[in-house]
Amino acid sequence: MVRANLIYTWFILAILFGACSVTKLVPENQHLLTKNNIELDRKTNVDLSEQANYLGQRPNRRLGPIRFHLRAYQFGAKGLQRGKDSTWWRKTLINIGEPPVIVDTVRCELSSNRLSDFYFSKGFLNNSVSYSIEQNPWFKKRAKIRYMVSLGQVQSIGRLSYNSTSMEIERLIDSSSGKSFLKVGRLLDFQSIQKERARITQLLKDRGYYYFNNSYIDFSLDTNRSKSEVDIVVNIRNNRDLAPHLRQKINRVLVLVGEGSNTDTIAEDGIQVLLNSYYINPEVLVNNIFFRPGEYYNASEVQRSYSSLLGVGLFRFVTIRFSPARRDSAELLNAVIVLQTASKHDFIWEPQAITTEQGSGIEAAAERNFGIGNNISLRNRNVFGNGESFNINLSTALETQFKSDSIRAFSNFRQSASTELIIPTLLFFKRKDWNLSTKSTKFTASYLYDRNVNYVRHVLPFSYSYNFQRKKTIYTITPLRVSFNRSIVETSFLDGLSPESKQYINQLLTNNLISGPLFSMYWNSKHKNPKRYWSIRSNPLELSGNLFTLYYRLFSQQTGFNKEVLGVKYSQYARTDIDLSYLHTADENNAFAYRFYAGIGLPYGNTEFLPFERRFFVGGGNSLRAWRPRTLGPGTYSDDNSGSISIEKTGEMMLQFNTEYRFNIIRNFVNGAIFVDAGNIWNLKPNDNFPNGEFKGSEFYRQVALNTGLGMRFDLSYLVFRIDWGLALHDPSDEAGNRWVIRDFNSLSWIGEHSALNFAVGYPF
Repeated sequence: MVRANLIYTWFILAILFGACSVTKLVPENQHLLTKNNIELDRKTNVDLSEQANYLGQRPNRRLGPIRFHLRAYQFGAKGLQRGKDSTWWRKTLINIGEPPVIVDTVRCELSSNRLSDFYFSKGFLNNSVSYSIEQNPWFKKRAKIRYMVSLGQVQSIGRLSYNSTSMEIERLIDSSSGKSFLKVGRLLDFQSIQKERARITQLLKDRGYYYFNNSYIDFSLDTNRSKSEVDIVVNIRNNRDLAPHLRQKINRVLVLVGEGSNTDTIAEDGIQVLLNSYYINPEVLVNNIFFRPGEYYNASEVQRSYSSLLGVGLFRFVTIRFSPARRDSAELLNAVIVLQTASKHDFIWEPQAITTEQGSGIEAAAERNFGIGNNISLRNRNVFGNGESFNINLSTALETQFKSDSIRAFSNFRQSASTELIIPTLLFFKRKDWNLSTKSTKFTASYLYDRNVNYVRHVLPFSYSYNFQRKKTIYTITPLRVSFNRSIVETSFLDGLSPESKQYINQLLTNNLISGPLFSMYWNSKHKNPKRYWSIRSNPLELSGNLFTLYYRLFSQQTGFNKEVLGVKYSQYARTDIDLSYLHTADENNAFAYRFYAGIGLPYGNTEFLPFERRFFVGGGNSLRAWRPRTLGPGTYSDDNSGSISIEKTGEMMLQFNTEYRFNIIRNFVNGAIFVDAGNIWNLKPNDNFPNGEFKGSEFYRQVALNTGLGMRFDLSYLVFRIDWGLALHDPSDEAGNRWVIRDFNSLSWIGEHSALNFAVGYPF
């Protein structure tokens, strides 16, 4: 403990004594900017959280309490300051770092004006902003800037009217008034005015006004009637020559596929298709084009057609051009769609560090793993001339996590082979009015060989799924999925277990058949605000075994557990999970990420235990990063040799929370992270093999494992390579009263025993 206290003391002294050196490069009679203070004269309910973005100067960045980038620049510049040639490592430090931010009165004035414009845009039309520079009394070369803001009276919308010389346009705007961003009584906000301009423009473009743009819309604001209210008139002006706006119909649609000299065209549903040297069934193209000759121009349908054609997966580029028709250039348009085809065959070889999601349990990469691997992909596009893609994937993977226990680093070997046929339509569902931007039907067949230190699994899955996107949500509906799972447990492992545990392992890792529907979805709000957005991944409903049970009830007298199909026990269960994350980018150098995961699986009918493939586990590079996968839980369960029976550490319920503070170290290349992970797994009912492993609502918070840690992310543009070091804080597998293991943090040997080093690709969430 004395050693730890000395380390803390030296660390604090280094910060205190190093604090006075950050102004070495600041010239005399100038000041290093240390802080910006924006002081409002009163509280307000108006959201002004973005005000700091309008400041022209910001202090040097910090890593924790230290201005790391300023110190790096300062240290690298020492040689230059002394008139010496700068070595390569000093140049590197200069490039990594940033020069001191010197208080500049010109920039202060600019910041004041920009702040005033910002408050004006938020409805404070009579605001005023001034500033003062305050020198630090203890450190003469440091100063902070105070911005004093007098907001004045905020304005609300008193009257709102729309003015146009076209009765048709007025009718369209009036019919959509419920979607307006401007409402009488709301506070004035110029951002809402811009949104309303964009909404009206999109509305008219979707109703045939191809030539209309937002420059024809202006807003008149009148504050003479009231001191606290503003009257708004939205004017839709005519063309520059004062001619009224006209609607345009589509006269002709021509699709050009590939390159060549063939001049023969095929007509399909009013659309002309010129195939040239590339053959594809014209119906496939026409089904992904959502506008027709004789219809009014619709910008949203054009964008949907663009996305849908790209989603077919056959084309490198899709271009849609409109031009006036010769016989009536004012009201008729000709459309030309140019499709530049991709190569028919692709061969991809990817030596890789990998991370995969804990997925459906049906495809070859069914569980989350991380490590190094090798992936080979073969793709054949447009196999049968209907836009199909046939893919073959071969993957070899080694799971890895470095921890000072008896388990070797590469504790899991996985070899998989999968084939998939992707058809760019929803088979048996040919309706065109579902407003889907992308759609496909996928058939997948795979084989997975998975070797653990204690068992070997052979998995043969097959699935048939519909994949489509509606608005910003991606859906996957799998009406048919079948997976044969065969497990072989090491005899030496079983011999070391008690009779009760041996029976449990044999039941858990028995050969089984998983069959049933699955529904998955993904959504995020990044399109609304890329700096602050939510993401939701979920398998709301997963079922298995119900059809087989119905068969037995109708045609057999057999009851109880372990009924079989083709000599294999079928699993019956219901399962659901949700993965919710939120990213908040504070500025270009700092971001905060949060994640919550919850899942539950209920075995019933023919199954006493949830199948091993569909049970939950924690630990590893994307979960609790201080523990190996499957070495924690359920509940407060503990054993004397957790490393050798880690496959037991699975549960029927899981809760997990992760949070990360992410910061930039070297611009566009190296980022750091400080993280906290919490969570555990539980069983739904008591099990003699896992005392205290069941979920109890009044006690579960005491059974949550907790770790912290540090991470480095190397951004290689095409991928992010990640290293995370996790350190345990609270271990529920220890005895009550000794679970806060961090209190024994006093030696390097303790750190080695309670931490783990993780390697992975991509962010953990």
